[in-house]
Amino acid sequence: MDEGKNFETMTREERVSMVKQITDVSTELGINLDVQMYSENVCQLFGEQPKFTAKNMLRAEKELPSTDQAKVDSFNEKVKPIIDGVKGVNIKVVSKLSAGDFYKTIGNVMPFEGEAPVEITHNEGEVVLVDFWATWCPPCQKPMAHNQEMLEKRKEDWAGKVRIIGLSIDQSKEAMVKHVNDKGWTAVEHYHRDKSDCSEVYGVSGVPHVLLLDTKGRIVYKGHPATRKDLEADFDTLLKGEALTGEGAWVDGAAAASDSPAEEKPKDDDGFKELDAAKVEAEIADFKANCERWCTDDKIKEEAKGMARNFCVITFVEKYDPKTGNMKSEYQNHRVIVGSEKQVEFFKNKYKEEVKSDLFEVKEQTHVIPAQ
Repeated sequence: MDEGKNFETMTREERVSMVKQITDVSTELGINLDVQMYSENVCQLFGEQPKFTAKNMLRAEKELPSTDQAKVDSFNEKVKPIIDGVKGVNIKVVSKLSAGDFYKTIGNVMPFEGEAPVEITHNEGEVVLVDFWATWCPPCQKPMAHNQEMLEKRKEDWAGKVRIIGLSIDQSKEAMVKHVNDKGWTAVEHYHRDKSDCSEVYGVSGVPHVLLLDTKGRIVYKGHPATRKDLEADFDTLLKGEALTGEGAWVDGAAAASDSPAEEKPKDDDGFKELDAAKVEAEIADFKANCERWCTDDKIKEEAKGMARNFCVITFVEKYDPKTGNMKSEYQNHRVIVGSEKQVEFFKNKYKEEVKSDLFEVKEQTHVIPAQ
């Protein structure tokens, strides 16, 4: 592809060709990547200024276990010449460390005290819990309080053997320090993520999220702390050199299904159908024309005045089916209408009358706000 080319302005034939090529590479490597052409057309009829926005992109994401790193490297190498320099393409296939892998030292984090970046290492013989959290995260507060309680309770017999590390993903170290001091959670070792790539390395996309390491540095559990019902007992079990049991535990050389799911097989019935793409694109063009008219219509703007939400959205998602050699689609119209009874009724009828198709699926959400 030419340098600086934009997926949004490519011809349909070029877009479909790109989808097929990437899908073929993933199929060849056994990755089963869901490569999608995604079109989103949004009519927003509330707020200060009604508006229509649209975007078209190519997207696909998948995380594989660290043992598939060679497969990931091969995929990225083969796909690079297909997508290189094309804007609007988001293809992300990566491998992540998970349960069963050995801990990889986390670097470039800021300590609770001091202004120089440090590393979080594992020392043989120690059991370590690394707790990714944030001060603004409500579900993170109880687990962190529990971490403090365990360390206070077992201070004498865990000394030098058990470490619990809080790794804050807050915007600033100062927010973390203030919160910890206010709560009195100082028995926990605290660090701020700062410039570290640890979230990417360990596939942490939400908090709270913990890594539990045994005395050899192997990750024996990775996931939400609530999954492990008795962390205190887990620490004692690992200190004895025994294996964990229960949900999410890495046991007998295999990661539990809750942390490293088996490779997904393509679904035959995933809601995608073979549709007439030309007809769909013509309907989307009509929808865009309607939206642009609505956004400048004084009567419609007056009807929408003061509404909490009022969206009419058309999404069109396409992907290539290697079994049939054809493109399959998911075509939907989302309607979100929140306002007075009169406003909800008006826009329900408006969309019903003017946004029509025998191809798309309508998903409508309405909520009437009672008059004050």
